Amino acid sequence: MASVHFELRSYQREALRTLRTYLRKVVLMGAKTAFYDVAGVPYAPAPFVDPNTPYVCIRIPTGGGKTIVAAHAVGVAARDYLQADNPMVLWLVPSTAILDQTLAALRNLDHPYRAALAQDFGHNVAVLSVAEALSLSRPDATGGACVIVGTLQAFRVDETAGRKVYADAGALMDHFSGLTAAQLDRLEKVEGSDRPVASLANLMRLHRPMVIVDEAHNARTALSFETLRRFDPSMILELTATPRVDADPTGENPASNVLFHVSAAELKAEDMIKLPIRLQTDTDWGKVVGQALDCRAALEQAAQAEQAETGEYIRPIILFQAQSKSATDPDRLTPDRVAQFLTDDKRIPRDQIAIHATGHAELDKIPDIAAPDCPVRYVITVQKLREGWDCPFAYVLCSVAELSSKVAVEQILGRVLRMPKARRKTRDVLNRAYAFVTSRDFNDTATMLKDGLVDGAGFDKLEAAELVKAHAGFQFDDMRADFEHRSEVLPEVAGASVDDVAAAIDRLPPSLKLRVRFDADVRQIVVTRPLSRDDRNLMHMAFHRVPGAERVIERVFIKSNRIQATEIAPGERPPFIVPRLCIRRQGDLELFGPDHFLDLPWNLADCAPDSFVRRFAITEDTKAGMIDVGDNGKMKINFIGHLHDQLAMAIQEPAWNLPRLVNWIDRGIPHPDVTKPAARVFIQRALEGVMATKGYSLDQLARYKYELRRDLTEDIKALRETREKGQYQALFAADAQSFETSADLALIFDEQSYAYNQPYTGIRTFNRHYFPVIGDLKPEGEEFKCAVFLDEHPKVRFWVRNVDRKPNAFWLQLPSGRFYPDFMVMMTDGRMAAVEYKGAHLADEAKVKRQIGVLWAESSGGRCLFDMPTGRDFSTLDATLKTPFRVDTVAG
Repeated sequence: MASVHFELRSYQREALRTLRTYLRKVVLMGAKTAFYDVAGVPYAPAPFVDPNTPYVCIRIPTGGGKTIVAAHAVGVAARDYLQADNPMVLWLVPSTAILDQTLAALRNLDHPYRAALAQDFGHNVAVLSVAEALSLSRPDATGGACVIVGTLQAFRVDETAGRKVYADAGALMDHFSGLTAAQLDRLEKVEGSDRPVASLANLMRLHRPMVIVDEAHNARTALSFETLRRFDPSMILELTATPRVDADPTGENPASNVLFHVSAAELKAEDMIKLPIRLQTDTDWGKVVGQALDCRAALEQAAQAEQAETGEYIRPIILFQAQSKSATDPDRLTPDRVAQFLTDDKRIPRDQIAIHATGHAELDKIPDIAAPDCPVRYVITVQKLREGWDCPFAYVLCSVAELSSKVAVEQILGRVLRMPKARRKTRDVLNRAYAFVTSRDFNDTATMLKDGLVDGAGFDKLEAAELVKAHAGFQFDDMRADFEHRSEVLPEVAGASVDDVAAAIDRLPPSLKLRVRFDADVRQIVVTRPLSRDDRNLMHMAFHRVPGAERVIERVFIKSNRIQATEIAPGERPPFIVPRLCIRRQGDLELFGPDHFLDLPWNLADCAPDSFVRRFAITEDTKAGMIDVGDNGKMKINFIGHLHDQLAMAIQEPAWNLPRLVNWIDRGIPHPDVTKPAARVFIQRALEGVMATKGYSLDQLARYKYELRRDLTEDIKALRETREKGQYQALFAADAQSFETSADLALIFDEQSYAYNQPYTGIRTFNRHYFPVIGDLKPEGEEFKCAVFLDEHPKVRFWVRNVDRKPNAFWLQLPSGRFYPDFMVMMTDGRMAAVEYKGAHLADEAKVKRQIGVLWAESSGGRCLFDMPTGRDFSTLDATLKTPFRVDTVAG
């Protein structure tokens, strides 16, 4: 198998982490309680299926990469919930076009989707269409992950294909031989006999499939859930940008149980989508088309320069939204009429145009629209493009007629949002999407686009309000690689000499340094071509010691990008640069991380498994799913335990020996810091210890192998944490003088990269938050009160809600993992403060966080402060913020 490297985005990893946490809790406490424990909101079981069946949704907006999350979710569910090496998966998609795409990707050994499956199942993966599954062999069904991809329509009894799913099939007879009485009781029988129907439906029922529903908003009828019931699913995982959020009073179409929600801010911060959308309107459709063509020409010019610099090929495409034909209105702007206007009036070659509407299917004839030899630059449609059509080269949406409703735009708007290669470009014009609409009212059109982002692309209303901006057009001279943008005059003050500026420029990365110079005669910073946000941030950090540079850099960024005054927050907003904790090694300053206190690899073989040997015991309730008493006084088996037994009976395992069991356990325990030989020595010693001490046979351990692996995972985790804490504290004792909090390796908060899960929705207005949207702040509670305190404090100029585990959040290294303070504060005197609020009951658990926070502040030479208020008492925070500014040492 070819090696495929695909790095999941942080929000995708977080979605899978949340799913893993939920499924582990399901095993212990059931689907309903586990959901409330993880999501904090009530749970609604899926209609018709067993109410104990986990039924959850991961909500990811358009362009966020839902399918790769689904592929990884198979391994998560198999390992942490199903406890099976050979799960059966029913993967449902909304259309034939998406079916073909999904099958092709999952079968392609070089595709990230297949690589996600291979990560957990290696070569033991079978991917089949429904038609192929009608002759599924027993080895394919039980030898590893078996993924059956289809549409819901293919399983409906009223469809021809659906009838085949429920019919006797000679090719499937082998699956139903040698079944136990308990297995036979669960299957549909041939009428008038005790023989199970040898159908695909019965086969799936036997294997309790995990159901993945892609674009789940398309599959929420009562009939859809009734169809799923016939397969007795082990769980249902929905993935969609637009889940149902309002429950149906009849109970047949409940609200989706949204377990994890990805915000547009996270997609933007991870460079997955082009935002904001630049909108321009006019009442004359001919002018609108001309503006769109000019925009595309400027984008192609920028794309060619981008390719010359980075090698990435981009051919910007316009999506024209035309009108459908009407027998009563011959003047309608139909696709054919728009195409004729482009060829006759604008002299555009016909081979650069593709029409995809009623009577035309020209996109179907293009094998790869992203290929460099494809000439297409203009796509004309009416409403819905072919499902599954995806081309990140689509940059411009042009509607030649006034938008009648948000429905008219939401079906096509998502097509211009995807970022080519999911990587930010060096030219900011290529990081945005553009919309040109024939309209009498800009504001109405902007509102309609925002509504389309909410209802069609799955964005939050508060986010959408910030994502549509006015477009002021391009100046073609500005796009030239040699065009120079001059800053305002840099003040001639101490610290801003020619040598100081030269030193700052010298700190820039080589590619940016080539574009920046200082004109000493007029004291202006000169940059070629527009500054991107990344360029601006790098300049802010390089020039942080030069007084007055922050305003000069900000103004040249605004000027070079022709940013409208209405988009700029009122008042001066200096760059929010936070010095980070560093450690000096051999004269070089390095960001403090685990490499500075942990020696890798960790030799786990040196550790004794005594704790595990003492703790592990096989009892009647060791297996998940204990036997208890039901309401009628009869004994009943818990859903999870029953599920695990059914999955175990569906396969025939070979005989176990000790090396095979050790290898099986090792494969299921992630340990990137431990070599495989060391891990296997430890695991074998643990198993031998349990057998010698407790008298268990190898067959007993093999029967309880999932419980063994779970407990060994916890034991290795505890040993790892003990080691990390010891070496962490030893470093502080030995190298306390080596730490330095420096702006040379700083973090800069930027609206483009400020990511969060949910925007703040409370009625209280905050005036000093650095960004218009506040991330992950509840509208009540103790952290909310801390935010109010900061917003009203006279020493606070700006503050930022610092969100856990986001790529551009501020963190400090802990023995295990990272510490993300709740709030970062820019004070009126220029100092930075980190604030971590702790409830009174958690104060003792936060000692190590306090230790590293204090070290960060003390190593800053007086430029940083740290406080940890507890129990709604903000007196220590007030005193910290009022501490006089004294620079103790010269800090970076």
